[in-house]
Amino acid sequence: MSTSPDDGAAYAGRVSALIEDLELQLLRAIAAELRAGSDATWEQTALAGLQRWRQAAARGVAGAEQGLLQVILEVMLAARDDGVTSAAADLNEAGISRGRPRPAGATVRQAEQLAAQVMATLQQTPRLLTSVYQQAVTAGAGEVLGGKVTRLQAAQHVLDRLLVRGITGFRDSSGRNWALTSYVEMAVRTATGHAAIDGHTQTLEAAGMDLVVVSDSPRECPGCRPWEGKVLSLSGRVGTTLVPSATGLQAVRVEVAGSLSRARSAGLFHPNCTHRLTGLIPGVSRPRPVADPAGYAAKQRQRDLERHVREWKRREAVALDDGAAARARAKTREWQRALREHVDANGLKRLRRREQIGVAT
Repeated sequence: MSTSPDDGAAYAGRVSALIEDLELQLLRAIAAELRAGSDATWEQTALAGLQRWRQAAARGVAGAEQGLLQVILEVMLAARDDGVTSAAADLNEAGISRGRPRPAGATVRQAEQLAAQVMATLQQTPRLLTSVYQQAVTAGAGEVLGGKVTRLQAAQHVLDRLLVRGITGFRDSSGRNWALTSYVEMAVRTATGHAAIDGHTQTLEAAGMDLVVVSDSPRECPGCRPWEGKVLSLSGRVGTTLVPSATGLQAVRVEVAGSLSRARSAGLFHPNCTHRLTGLIPGVSRPRPVADPAGYAAKQRQRDLERHVREWKRREAVALDDGAAARARAKTREWQRALREHVDANGLKRLRRREQIGVAT
């Protein structure tokens, strides 16, 4: 079996669902403040409600912390176990007895580091939303005073802008800006994907299996392309080597392109990488089927359509009047229809859980 950073997507979804729930909770609290007051006093009332909202936001972030810590630890250990299971399948195919893998202590420490990273990011949320809220309320009040729209319409514009953009302002180490949910999902997907690869390779090493092979991928970049289809070593040996054949026949000549650690340093298994790693069984392993770019693109389109469904469900959840709620429901149905047609046309499985909001588990 094989492992990939892309395997972390499902685990990242568990964590990002919790973040989306918190984001929705904070936006609902904003909506409650924006509904208050009359047209004449809307700006003063909305800005006065900021203190209440800050307190609610602080409670929401604090309340989410323990649940996030637990889920992050669970998904990191589960990802590592997936890697161990994949390695066991490789070893079984090679007829090699499984050794004793390293203890999971390193994975626990990585989980703690990831949790600290996520929480540090999350704690910025009230400050970022406060700034956006203040600017948006002031702009909305100007529209009300100008007689262009009602206060509820102006407030709805504020919420819609927040929902479309998400809570933004988070920067990674390269300086790239992210929305909150996307940033957390990327961080967790990367960490859990690497935990799976580490569990896989450490189990192979413990059993004395040194060589692995990198798959083809429908989505590659300059950093990982040079390693496609290449044999890598876990120990660091490089070059042409003779290794015993698993079939019991003569030794097999294998060209080792480099070490796994070097390949990873050069860009293999970067965030969002879809390449896979498999234990090489000399004399048995054969080139795997070329990846399916069309199938991959169809699945990515499915995820995009699911995001649109969730977006309009969130808009309905923070609608300030019946008209806004009705429009949001209509848009939700439009995107659900597009999603249904897409999965039917491409033979995909519709995953309704990924269309829901407020149901993180």
